Amino acid sequence: MLQPKRILIILGSLLLLEADTTTIKWHSAGAPFGSPSAWLDNYLPCVHDLVVFPEYYPAIMPIPTDVSVRGFMLPRQGALLLAEESTINLVTAKATGRGLNSDCDSDERRAYLKPPKTSKWFDPSSWSVQPGVAGGSSVSLSAVPELERVPCDDEHVVISSSNGALSFDLENVQYLRLGQLVLAGSSISRTYLQELMSRELGQLLFHNAQGVSVEYYRGELCGCHKDYEHLIEPVCRNVESQCEQPHCVSPIRPLGSCCFLCGAMMTVSSQNCMAENRQSLLSYMNKLINRDNLADELQVHVDFVGSKEYGNYLQAIIIDRGSYSGRSIEFTRRLEAQRNESSFLSTATGLEVKYAGHPYNPNVTFASVLLILFCVVLVGVVSIIILAHYMPQNPYLNRIPQWIHDPRRWRWHHLGMRLRRNLLFNRFDDASSGAPTAAGSAVERLPVIGYDAESGEVRERSFNNPMLEQEEMIPTTAEMSQPIVKPESCPNVLSPNVETGELDSCSGEEQELTEINLESSEAESDFEAETKE
Repeated sequence: MLQPKRILIILGSLLLLEADTTTIKWHSAGAPFGSPSAWLDNYLPCVHDLVVFPEYYPAIMPIPTDVSVRGFMLPRQGALLLAEESTINLVTAKATGRGLNSDCDSDERRAYLKPPKTSKWFDPSSWSVQPGVAGGSSVSLSAVPELERVPCDDEHVVISSSNGALSFDLENVQYLRLGQLVLAGSSISRTYLQELMSRELGQLLFHNAQGVSVEYYRGELCGCHKDYEHLIEPVCRNVESQCEQPHCVSPIRPLGSCCFLCGAMMTVSSQNCMAENRQSLLSYMNKLINRDNLADELQVHVDFVGSKEYGNYLQAIIIDRGSYSGRSIEFTRRLEAQRNESSFLSTATGLEVKYAGHPYNPNVTFASVLLILFCVVLVGVVSIIILAHYMPQNPYLNRIPQWIHDPRRWRWHHLGMRLRRNLLFNRFDDASSGAPTAAGSAVERLPVIGYDAESGEVRERSFNNPMLEQEEMIPTTAEMSQPIVKPESCPNVLSPNVETGELDSCSGEEQELTEINLESSEAESDFEAETKE
């Protein structure tokens, strides 16, 4: 297997031969053989471990240059990629050595590889512009359209053997167009790549490769892809589910993009895609950004977009770094007003500028605002009712209409309903009684209806109603010392010890008050038990 230095030497020589190709796409998906993420439970094989592949492994796994294990349990379908200088040591039980895992706690175990991950050719997350960087949708590439994140028709594609399992899905790919393919450190020609797809090894490397034609380009395009509109649908299928909702009123969608953006875009019609025009516009925009110290706030991308149906355009995309604040809109308006200062924009024809709307939060809708207001009103009404219930004398309640915090005043005329205004425990009041009232109370005194044998006092009501605010009537010493006068109509009836008020009946059963000794339940139960015995 070629070392990374040798790979860079080969790529450098290719770039010298192909001066027009300035970018390289690196395959960045998958975990290598020596990474714990490639194994189940993140367990790397030890020296005396058996490496077990899944039963079906539709991919090519690159093996490191030096591996020491007890053995391999190979799959029914799959392949291993070995370099010329690779060495595999199959150790015995008594042999010593060092495997991929230095922390081994047993002599005989099995290490299981995870199923391979297939990368889609038209998925931007499978590619990177820097070697060793996983994913191609970083923050620095947010202004780059999705069609330019996948391998362009004239770019070099590097599939390194230092990554994980190699497996690509060519679904919806009719023409495999690229500048050059470097596979595991070897440059692959177009004829060999076309023949490799039809072989068994090529079917493990490229899935759904039936009817796919290979085309190599040498800087003959205007932009990244030839007729970009044909690739919008297959590329956006892998991207649309990952698009974030833009935080602006009217987002824009640049040519070759799958997701809407918040910012501005400028397109200039171009007959001939000359690199001098692109560099002139990019240099002028960077000059204005550095002059206003906006390098940390704005991001700019300028490139050609070509199509036989729609024509060729030089497109410039300006967006904000981080959250959208409208700074990109201000910069683009100033750039449009000062277009005469640019040698390219002053002579450009067919200039068109599109702006996104002002920032706003898409998660806050009119319905959510109404719901928030309703909740605020509901909490306020409930708070007033609670305050009126526990603090009826609160001075702030005088400023609030009484019908708001008094449910007894609520009426529904259209339903024929009206809340009753009867006071609680009003059934215990005897308004017809003519007994004198207690001092300081507006409630008439109730007649005698019971006798409290424990305290020796007559209870004036069967239930102490705190709403009546009646003072407790305690007989004075003078009243207690007065003799008890028996009614003339009932000479033979014994008088009770304590009596207040007049009795309505002369019956002995009604006049006689029996003393009841209130004892505990335990004493009663003991007495009943002794009686039964």
